[in-house]
Amino acid sequence: MYSLFDEFFFSPSFYKTRPRVYVISDSDFKAAQDHKNAERVSHLENVRADLLDSVNKVEAQIEALQTALPQAKQAIKAPIAEPAAAKETCSFSA
Repeated sequence: MYSLFDEFFFSPSFYKTRPRVYVISDSDFKAAQDHKNAERVSHLENVRADLLDSVNKVEAQIEALQTALPQAKQAIKAPIAEPAAAKETCSFSA
């Protein structure tokens, strides 16, 4: 009749957790906020450095492709001769 499910979810009220409230001074709160802000700035600077590195890599790829672009345009303009044996027709009789 009783199960572990009942024991876990329907336990007496004195087992339930209550929210905890911590009281600290204004100076401690300010110091904690300053520390948190410093960590956030450090993290954002690292993100910016990673993004700038990515931008530099993309710009290098664009430059490499632009130098190859005139050669690619000339290769497209040159006609490609098709072999005569490539076009063979098949006929089926019914």
